[in-house]
Amino acid sequence: MRSSVPVSVVVCAYQEGDRVAETVRSVASASVRPRQLVLVDDGSTDGGCERDWPPWVRTLRGEHVGVAAARNRGARAADQPVLVFLDAHCAVDDRWLTPLVAALDRTPDALVGPAVRDASDSRFVGCGAELVDALLTYRWRPATGPAPGEVGLLPGGCLAVVRDRFLAEGGFAAFSGFGLEDVELALRWWRAGRPSLGVPEAVVTHRFRTLPPYRPEQQPWLQNILRTGLVHLPGPHLRATVLACARFSTFPGAIATVLAEPWAATQQRLLATELRPIADYLDQWAPRAFAP
Repeated sequence: MRSSVPVSVVVCAYQEGDRVAETVRSVASASVRPRQLVLVDDGSTDGGCERDWPPWVRTLRGEHVGVAAARNRGARAADQPVLVFLDAHCAVDDRWLTPLVAALDRTPDALVGPAVRDASDSRFVGCGAELVDALLTYRWRPATGPAPGEVGLLPGGCLAVVRDRFLAEGGFAAFSGFGLEDVELALRWWRAGRPSLGVPEAVVTHRFRTLPPYRPEQQPWLQNILRTGLVHLPGPHLRATVLACARFSTFPGAIATVLAEPWAATQQRLLATELRPIADYLDQWAPRAFAP
């Protein structure tokens, strides 16, 4: 008999087509189902979100704002105490939610993520990631288990968190376009003294793509890297990140946009409330990312 748990799964979709229905169907057919699924249509024009959804699926439609803002909108609309952010091109294992909820019951302040299987190569299963270069690119770490363990960051394809804590921390940063919202959240969570936990017992299959089903924009991505660097990175690491970004043709517009924002106030607030030094994070979870 199918049971439900007090979870709102937030799925954000932009030009995902039939993948949206496949993801919702996968969540619905698992033996443990969330009590709510919030589907955020982030300005799609392909009709993928325009379906006859079951009553426990709530659809939000709006103009295209990017993944961070769309997920924040879904989190605010959710009515369950636990949030699970899930990409719109995933399939979930039968009892995927149970270990995630159990981990949050034990550690309510944590960010929690599952093991993630590659849909095109089932031999690859990663759980958590670490930073590998000055552009804040991450690399998956092999899943080991079955016990939950701390990881450097949880890529946003699937991420669970207690709703009240997530909203109290401001949700995802005010990023544009695609990318880095999961990296920035991991750094902020670390500095607040809260763990990020990989849970190998929970498994989600993710369709990794070389290119998204829309034309990616370079400048918003660079802006998100620079926003993260300015707020979180100490001097030498920030210099390496800025120099790495400077190789791209859209760098002048990106840096001008970000420097005009109130990043310094955020930087000072985080520094004043920091419980775990960012330097310790970089030593542990980015040991080669900024090597000369």
